[in-house]
Parts: sequence; structure tokens; C-alpha cells
Amino acid sequence: MLLGWLILFSPGESGSRAQWFFGAAVFTMVLVTLWQTTVVTRQAARKAAEADERLRAELAAADVRAARQLAMMRSLHETEMEAQRELSRAELEAHRNVSRAELKAHRELARTERAQLLAQQQKLAVAEVSRAVGTHTHLLGTLWNEGARILTLPDRDEREAAMGPIFEQIAQVVKDFAVELANAQVLIADDRLHRALIRINEAVLTAMQVAEDIHVAVVDGHDPDPNAVPAAQRLLYERAAETRHLAWELLRTSLQ
Repeated sequence: MLLGWLILFSPGESGSRAQWFFGAAVFTMVLVTLWQTTVVTRQAARKAAEADERLRAELAAADVRAARQLAMMRSLHETEMEAQRELSRAELEAHRNVSRAELKAHRELARTERAQLLAQQQKLAVAEVSRAVGTHTHLLGTLWNEGARILTLPDRDEREAAMGPIFEQIAQVVKDFAVELANAQVLIADDRLHRALIRINEAVLTAMQVAEDIHVAVVDGHDPDPNAVPAAQRLLYERAAETRHLAWELLRTSLQ
């Protein structure tokens, strides 16, 4: 506007004024254009700076998010790995526990089977001892009956010869008993059963003494003690029954 006033009131011809006015208008347009360009350039620069700032902020935020996600993934991975390790340890421990339990069960089963087998062997051994005792008991009765018959023979040598076979049978039975008793004592580990076998052996020794007394009395022509044989037989029977009962009790206990 100032430039327009200067052109309007400046001295000179109107043609010159028109030229001046046209030049001023062009100059003004150039100034306006320059100003607009400057403004646009500044706005563009400011927007570019703002866009750059936003980009940097977004990139920084993206980096933060990426770092968080990475940390989260690492934490999740570590958690999963720890859970897997814990599961593996638990499975291994469970396997060890099962193995230990199975081993313990096998050992217990083997111990039980050994105990049962030993009890059965002990029972069989006692049965053999009892059988030998039964044979001895029977022969005592036979010895008594034969002694009564042989005692009627008038000659001592005849009586001694007649008593020989039955007395040899008793001696053989005593030998068989000694063998079975020794076998039983090797197999038997229970103290009560050992004591019972000792008591049977004592009864057999008593019966042997009774048989010897009968042999001597018959050969010499005297009547033997009539109560000795029944007492010896009863003692043998009671001791054998006591031992068999104890062996059965031990076997039954091992099977429970």
C-alpha cells in the first residue's frame, strides 16, 4: 500500500506512473510469493521435524515394546524350560521311587519265599525225625512182646540168639533217627525247634536204655519192668507230637 501511494503521488507523467505501478505490483507479487514460499517452507520444515520426532518416538516405543516382548519371551522360555526340567526331575524321582519300591518288594518277596521254603524244609525234616521216632516206638512194643515169648526159652544162649534180630532192628532205627536228627539240626534255625529236637533225642536215649534193660533181663531169664516200655513209648510220642506242632506253627506263620 505504501508503494502504491508513492507511485500515485510521485511526480512525473502518467505513463511513467503506470510503469511504476506495474513494476511495483510485480515486485509485490514477488515479495508475497517469497513470503508464502518461506512460510510454506517453514511449515514443511516444522512438519518434517515433527514427523521426524514422531518417527523417532514411534521407533523408540517400538524398541521398548520389542525389548519387553523379547524379555517376556525369554522369561516365558525360561519358565517353560524350568517347568520341563522340574517335570524331568519329578519323572526321574518317580522312576527311582518306583524302582526302589519294586526292588524292596522283590526283596521282601524273596525273603518271604526263603522263609516259606525254610519252614517247609524244617517241617519235612521234623516229619522224618517223627517217622523215625514212630518206628522206634513200634519196635519197643515188638521188643516187649518178643521178649515175653523168648523168655520162655530154657537156654540162655537160645534167648540171646532170639533177641538178636529184634535188637538189631532197634539199633538200625536208632541210627536212622540219628541221621534224620542231624539233618534237621542243620536246616532248623529256630531256637525253640532246636530245643524240641534235643528233647526228642533225650526221649530216644531213654527208650534205648529201656530196650537195653529188656534185652539184658530176657537174656538173663528175668521178667523186665512192665511199666518201662509204655512210659518210654508215651514219652517218645509226646516229644514227637510237640515238635511236629511247633514245626507246623512256624510254617503257618511264614505263610501269613
